Amino acid sequence: MNRPATTLSATPFDTSFTARFTTAEFLRMMESGAFDDMKMELVQGELERMNPPHNAHAGRQARIVIRLAKVVSEELIRGEVGLDLGDDTVMACDAAILDRPVGDIGLLHADDVALVIEIAESTIVRDLGLKRLAYARAGIAAYWVIDGERSVVHVFGEPVAGDYALVGTIRFGEPIAVPGTDATIVID
Repeated sequence: MNRPATTLSATPFDTSFTARFTTAEFLRMMESGAFDDMKMELVQGELERMNPPHNAHAGRQARIVIRLAKVVSEELIRGEVGLDLGDDTVMACDAAILDRPVGDIGLLHADDVALVIEIAESTIVRDLGLKRLAYARAGIAAYWVIDGERSVVHVFGEPVAGDYALVGTIRFGEPIAVPGTDATIVID
């Protein structure tokens, strides 16, 4: 009679052999051209490949950056920029407003940024989960997730203990306050 197979471990694979990288190692790989044909992020030491943005995403990103440029100095606006969030995490955001001019440094750091924006055409779970928590842990003061499927902007502020204390939702077409200014913009 046949008996079920037994395994030596309840774990499906041994994670002790998983390669983990530091931000410095990740940056050296980038500089060497290892990721020239792809978009990569480093998330808690692990490499994650990002899908290229689609047309709807690119269009919404351009409109947001143009609207921000009407109320914030151009030297404080960045579109699709890398953020060094600590020793083992480097993420790219779709747009950002800086606290102050920083020139043409490589990656931005959390203390350079007043607002981070993600456009969630196909990444809503990641943007509202993993990225929200990473940005809050890094101390980024304000975070918007542009949710095209629901036609809303998820607004987060006041990072406390690894998450945001202030959470709100603004419908497309309604004014949204731009951090660091007295101005508002409308997202659609």
